[in-house]
Amino acid sequence: MKAITDLMPTLNNGDVVGLTSKQPPKEQAAEVVNKLFSQLKAACPAMFHTLNQDDEMAVKRQWIIGFIENGITSAMINAGMRMARQQRNPFMPSIGQFMTWCEQGLAQQYGLFSPAELVKKCDEYSAKRGFDDFCDFDYGCDANYWLIVALYQAMRDENLTKTKMLERADRLIADMAKKLMKGYIAPNPHKSLPKTVKGKPLAREQQLSKIHELRRRFKLGCAS
Repeated sequence: MKAITDLMPTLNNGDVVGLTSKQPPKEQAAEVVNKLFSQLKAACPAMFHTLNQDDEMAVKRQWIIGFIENGITSAMINAGMRMARQQRNPFMPSIGQFMTWCEQGLAQQYGLFSPAELVKKCDEYSAKRGFDDFCDFDYGCDANYWLIVALYQAMRDENLTKTKMLERADRLIADMAKKLMKGYIAPNPHKSLPKTVKGKPLAREQQLSKIHELRRRFKLGCAS
């Protein structure tokens, strides 16, 4: 029986991130996956019920390749395991599903909105722009503020549907979580009311017109 390291592709020194061991990268990756699968067996007891040893080795090889290709770090794997322990399904997740858990777990760790929450907050944000209580809008954290602003801008510039907004929100959140993991500090929010449109003062009638159009587009009812 070949060792798992013999079943893996050749790796370069920079391919495996988030590890501090002095072992060669290939051995480091194999060790991480072996430990991960031991944890998954405990969290999902039925996951290996239909796998023999050869099948398990083949699956591990694909997970290693998937982690490397998608830049999955040990911190993300830990976040993914937190999500795995919350699942009620006892069967083995696919590599794609586990990587989604990694991203979701990392986002939760940094207090970021879920995609659905971000879309909802973006709708609320668009409705409040131009009003006196705009600066009191609850963003949760500085990183969430920039997520809302980015999604709002994309919604306006690209006329995104609700489905497309959810997809964009998912990508924005995953990217922000990875940046925060690498030490990024989100700037303080710019909570100021918009003062001009194309260099001219923004009249209240213009503000209400824009809000009415956004409400009409997303079927939120008539603006007051």
